[in-house]
Amino acid sequence: MDIGIIRKIESSDLNNIIEIEKKCFDNVLAYTPKQLKYLITKANSNCLLELFEETPRGFIILLLKRNSYLAGIEILNVDPMHRGKGIGKMLLKAAEEEMILKGIKMIRLEVSINNQDAINLYEKVGYKKTAILRDYYRYKHYDSHDAFRFVKLLAT
Repeated sequence: MDIGIIRKIESSDLNNIIEIEKKCFDNVLAYTPKQLKYLITKANSNCLLELFEETPRGFIILLLKRNSYLAGIEILNVDPMHRGKGIGKMLLKAAEEEMILKGIKMIRLEVSINNQDAINLYEKVGYKKTAILRDYYRYKHYDSHDAFRFVKLLAT
């Protein structure tokens, strides 16, 4: 496994983030460049990028609720060419460590009920399925509008 580094996303990383997003989702489902720029530069977010030899391979964006012990994973994307190398797991671990330092006690996320690779990853690192959300997505994700909600309590 090629071990990369994880660092905070900077505004200069925006084009790389947009490219990874486009590789992961088609135009209807992908976040727009404007949305990604907002999440990275203006939202109350925590954004991390994984790189190997200066090549960005994945990123995670968590949104933090003000005056709350809850954070939500908005996006976790790994370039399809680099999946299966533990990048998603590393990004989750790094994000969880940062959330603990911020006093966050729980992370929540939603994932398509048919996105088995993502479901396997989240379950492997301790996220628990807590609900099924019918008609969660406006457009079909992995051939379904439904999502699972997962949560993980962080050890503080």
